[in-house]
Amino acid sequence: MFRNLYPNSLAAGVLGSLVLCAGSAQAAVLSWQYDIFSGFTQSTIGSTTTHYPDPGVALLSWGSSTGSGHSALVVNNPSIVGASVDTYLGGGTPPTAPPYLGFSTSLTHHNHPITGNSLSSATLRAEVTLTPTTPAGPALPTQFTAFDIAFAETPNVNNCSFPSSSQCDDIFVLLGGLLNQSFQYDAGDGDGLLTYFVNIFPITGGVLGTLSDASCAAAGQGPGCIGFQTRENQSTTLAFGFTISTEPLGVPEPGVLALLGIGLAGLGLMHRRRI
Repeated sequence: MFRNLYPNSLAAGVLGSLVLCAGSAQAAVLSWQYDIFSGFTQSTIGSTTTHYPDPGVALLSWGSSTGSGHSALVVNNPSIVGASVDTYLGGGTPPTAPPYLGFSTSLTHHNHPITGNSLSSATLRAEVTLTPTTPAGPALPTQFTAFDIAFAETPNVNNCSFPSSSQCDDIFVLLGGLLNQSFQYDAGDGDGLLTYFVNIFPITGGVLGTLSDASCAAAGQGPGCIGFQTRENQSTTLAFGFTISTEPLGVPEPGVLALLGIGLAGLGLMHRRRI
C-alpha cells in the first residue's frame, strides 16, 4: 500500500513493467523496524464530498440503519509501533510466518442493509517508515500513497445475478493489479546500493481470490477480476501481511493468496446500490 520508500527508489509500476537489477545475491540489511499507518482523507457520500486532514480518519459510515446498524469501512492499523521484520532472501512464494512476515493495515467492511445516501468514493492514504536495525542505520523518509476507492451497493434480493452466499453479497474488486514495490538502500558496507522489494499481501486466505465472471460483471469489471465478496449483516476483514524481500515475490494460486503490491493504482469496492 506504499510507494517510493526511498528518494532513490526505482519507479513503481505493474510487475511486468519493472526492469530492475534484482539479482543482488545477498542483502546488506537483514532486519528492519517498520511503522505503518493508514487513514481515509476523502469521501463522497451522496452528493457531499468531505476532505479530512492528514493522516485521515479510520472510520467512514453512511446511510440510515434499518435495524442492524450503519454500513461502514474501518481501517485497522497495527497496534504495535516499531514492529520488526527480517529480510526474506530470495523470491517466489510469500513467507507465511514471522520473522519474515509482519502485520500491516487491515480493512473491515460492516455490511448492513441501509436506506438513504451511500458511499460512492473515498481516498485511503497510507504511509510507511522503514528503519534498518541489522545493521543499524537512519530511518528512510516516510512516504505516502493514495488509493482511490469506488463504491456502490447491491440490491437485497433473493436471486442475485452472480454466485452469492447471502441476499446479495457485496462485491469488492482490486482494480490496480498485483505487483512488487522496489527501493534501493546503501548500508555503507561497501556493497553500494542494493535493491529490496516491499510487499503487502492478504493473509486471510480464502477472502481474496479470482471472482466468477458473473460477479466481475455485477461489479462492472471484466472476467478474471480479483476481489472478494461480503455477506449481508456481517463484517468482513481483509488483513494484510508485510514483507521485505531481495527478489520479486510471485502470485500464489487465485483464491488462496493473491499478492497485493505496494504501488497499487487503486482499491475498488464495487457493488450496486441496494433497493
